[in-house]
Amino acid sequence: MTAEKDTQDITIRFSVLHRFLHLVVMIGFTGLAVTGLSLGFSSTAPARAFIWLVGGSGGAAWLHRFFAVVTYLSVVVHAFWFIYYKAVLSGHLTGPLSIAPSTKDFKDFSQNLRYFLGRREAPPKFDKFTYMEKIDYWALFIGMNTMGITGLVMWFPEFFTRFIPGYFINIAQVLHYFEAILAIAIKFFIHIGLAHLRPAVYPADTSIFSGRTTKEKIMEEHPGEWAAAHEGGDSAGR
Repeated sequence: MTAEKDTQDITIRFSVLHRFLHLVVMIGFTGLAVTGLSLGFSSTAPARAFIWLVGGSGGAAWLHRFFAVVTYLSVVVHAFWFIYYKAVLSGHLTGPLSIAPSTKDFKDFSQNLRYFLGRREAPPKFDKFTYMEKIDYWALFIGMNTMGITGLVMWFPEFFTRFIPGYFINIAQVLHYFEAILAIAIKFFIHIGLAHLRPAVYPADTSIFSGRTTKEKIMEEHPGEWAAAHEGGDSAGR
């Protein structure tokens, strides 16, 4: 009886596609961070050791471009998913099951701030993704496009200098470098802290890997998602 009840309390939060994309981006982004930091700080002992391990700076640069292609392909797939979600599944891009920003996020932020300050008894009824999770997601989505464009300019400087002045290569290098540092800081500190080190889920929230979570957890942390999925809301899914 207990096992049957536990099974009934399990609900699917993330599809196979999104779990797979998360895994690919996680591996690709980590590879980009390790290879990029090694090339950017090549005078340090850890960077020299890694570059030696992969066969020199040429090998590190090749790996960096490989991880860049893999990671950006995931961004492209997710962009096509938004089109599929809207055109085929008839989903609402600003609905309770979507990761796209909506006006409700501003309301949730205001209510959450009041909750933190003790002026509200309970946190807001978050949808499938909170405003912080959306900021986390879109920071990477937009940042990958910035790094993708500047990375291409540095990868093929001879081609691009046919159309733009040569100093744009230097500008691309500066933008790529600082955007990468910002992205690494956000992902390895803010993202991991919010997603896995919160007291409610410590030491890790495994739903993005297994796709599964419990009914109680959804109703507590994302009541808007539960209502939409079970009370005739945005039924198309994420």
